[in-house]
Amino acid sequence: MTNHLDGAARRTAVIEALEVLGSGPEERFDRITRMTHEAFGVPLTFLNLVHHDLVTTQSTFGFQQGTSVPATGQFCATTVLTPEPMVVPDTLLDLRFADTPAVTEYGVRFYAGAPLTMSDGTRVGTLCVMDAQPRVFSDEDLALLGDLARWAERELGHSIERGRVRRVLTGLVPDPVTTGGAAVDGFLEPDEDGGDLVDWRTAADGSVQATIGTVTAGGRASALLAASVRAAVVARTDLPLHDALAGLEAQLAPDLSAGGAVGSLLHVRLDPTTGHAEWVDAGHGPALLVRADGTVAALRSSDLPIGLQPDTVPRTVGALDLGPGDRVVLATDGALALDGVGDVQGLGALAVEHPEDLVAHVRSLVPVGGDGADVAVVVLTRT
Repeated sequence: MTNHLDGAARRTAVIEALEVLGSGPEERFDRITRMTHEAFGVPLTFLNLVHHDLVTTQSTFGFQQGTSVPATGQFCATTVLTPEPMVVPDTLLDLRFADTPAVTEYGVRFYAGAPLTMSDGTRVGTLCVMDAQPRVFSDEDLALLGDLARWAERELGHSIERGRVRRVLTGLVPDPVTTGGAAVDGFLEPDEDGGDLVDWRTAADGSVQATIGTVTAGGRASALLAASVRAAVVARTDLPLHDALAGLEAQLAPDLSAGGAVGSLLHVRLDPTTGHAEWVDAGHGPALLVRADGTVAALRSSDLPIGLQPDTVPRTVGALDLGPGDRVVLATDGALALDGVGDVQGLGALAVEHPEDLVAHVRSLVPVGGDGADVAVVVLTRT
């Protein structure tokens, strides 16, 4: 019994990591159930996930998608427990299922299902076919059903890989930093294919540094290139600002160009003792200086994104002095697009209204499950 419960808990955890439950119809899954229907000529095909003592129809041909039923007595709840396909030629002759609602109420007389197994060995669901008439399932039929199940596994594996990229990017966000004279906090809510990045840390010289940026490319390349940009920034934490940017561009411009990507970056370094700060904006944009007295000013630069700035044009290094309670607020376009923010001016107004909890407030505005865009905010404060 213990092993069964452990397996069920693991299966549920993996399914949750897939991040597909409740996502609605997806053509990549519907194509599989549709082709399975055509291959076997059966009225019902299902791609089901088994979790939390439920069987949920992720995709179907011939039935209602998205439905969930208790796992007890369900064909697929039995199939998922074994590594091999399960075939029931005549359900009325199988004591396990003869009295179940699928048979007595819906008239299912034939079932064949193949378990769906993830790369870690966890079986998460089934690809199955059903008919209102008993039928014989040949070895060739079993092999074909297995091939279609492998296809479904690849699509589900693609989902978990996308989710893994998302979790890795979230895991790269540092913990809040507080030193004598300065504090920095922020968050990143990444989309599957988004390219926002954030970082902040204390350098060897005692300066507190904050970075925000965005990489725009095709698909998951944005997220992967954003992680590379962040790593390049971290590697140059202790270099003078001008040297750090020059080396970063030399390293990243070829990679961004090869990937057809554009990368923007805004980097701030604050001396917490004096309050003096320097900043560089490589085509990023949204950044505000919010004074303790409630005045707000935008930090603006005409510099171009990484790799697009001509070699003959040096980066512009801005300077400002922060007094106690003054903040530099950095954001990405996804943050400005949130309901309750709206634009740079809206972000400035929120910064004035929330002098202590701006990061938490903006984060609370992010829709559950995201809205298809990265959202990132970093706040650097002179304490």
